[in-house]
Amino acid sequence: MIRHRMSERRNVGSGERVLSAVAGSLLTLWGLKRRGGLGFGAAALGAELVYRGASGHCKAYSALGLSTKEAVRDGQPAEVDHDHSVDVRHSVFISRPREELYAIWRDFSKLPQFMTHLERVDVLSPTKSHWVTKGPAGFSVEWDAEIVDEREGEWIAWRSIEPAEVPNNGTVMFREAHGGGTEVFVTLEAQPPAGKFGDMVARMFGRSPDRQVRMGLERFKRMIESGHSFPSAPSMSAGDREVELSNAGLSDVAPREATMSARRGPSIARKGDEPPAMTTE
Repeated sequence: MIRHRMSERRNVGSGERVLSAVAGSLLTLWGLKRRGGLGFGAAALGAELVYRGASGHCKAYSALGLSTKEAVRDGQPAEVDHDHSVDVRHSVFISRPREELYAIWRDFSKLPQFMTHLERVDVLSPTKSHWVTKGPAGFSVEWDAEIVDEREGEWIAWRSIEPAEVPNNGTVMFREAHGGGTEVFVTLEAQPPAGKFGDMVARMFGRSPDRQVRMGLERFKRMIESGHSFPSAPSMSAGDREVELSNAGLSDVAPREATMSARRGPSIARKGDEPPAMTTE
């Protein structure tokens, strides 16, 4: 099972992950700036430490059979440390009915087609999925997530579950606009391995969650307003995804019916928050 393999792979505790990510980032930047044999050697070592912090996996620990990972129960919610998390809030207006937009988002396997920082999203059940995303310096980061609240055509709320390399939760809301079309609001809270410092490093590599979500929404708007279809592709590779985007004649897959409904607003969204500023191109 995917979750079981992830749990066995992680063997570094959260404190060590932060230290590894911070030290690795600084060492990589110093090495690239210095250049030469010493500099590039330091950059390579720094990259290995960044990988250790981002993935929670240490090759030396694996070889020695060691682990400093905190004991967590697989499948329990992956709690986000709000003091060290990154908040993302973006929105966009799209000239399409909200039911159509909701149907695309409800099948998470379609998200990598416009959220290109995602390598893939595997749908495991009507409410659970496995996410793999591109991290800094070419490393992949993954987690499982579950839908915790939704209303068909209006919102979807999800959160990561243990073992999660990046604890996170998010909400996407669809609101009919006056005169037609839909306003799409996305909120995301994520905890990088090194907290806000890790987010700063990710920005340097062009991998910050804020930029990824903003560009993904803008890409989604362009694609759907230009008539692109969104076929389900749970294991579509990056190369296959580019081919699919170039083919305008592909038929869409009928959206899966929502399996949950609610009479209240999405539970992940913060009460009293004002909608984020509209994203414009």
